[in-house]
Amino acid sequence: MPVKSRIAKGRRPSFSAEALALFVKLEGMCQRGQDFEESSHQLARMLGLTAEWWTGNSVLDRSEGPCHPPWCVAHEDWHVCRAVREQLLAAPNQLQQ
Repeated sequence: MPVKSRIAKGRRPSFSAEALALFVKLEGMCQRGQDFEESSHQLARMLGLTAEWWTGNSVLDRSEGPCHPPWCVAHEDWHVCRAVREQLLAAPNQLQQ
């Protein structure tokens, strides 16, 4: 019996409303101080990016490129965080905030 096959579509990641709200809040904050650091770590935990956070990377980083050389773990972590940042910026729910 023939089976209909189709190419799988790329899935958009879904972020919790809390994670999106925290991302928007932190985007508007000064990136210094204990409150920012604690909230940044909380956001990393919500997004499953704790290991990347410990290498000094975050979805809140607006830099043009990684500051670490390619042989460092932090170099790859920057790319992971950047990909998630771009997804957060494109998240439809963020526009409603």
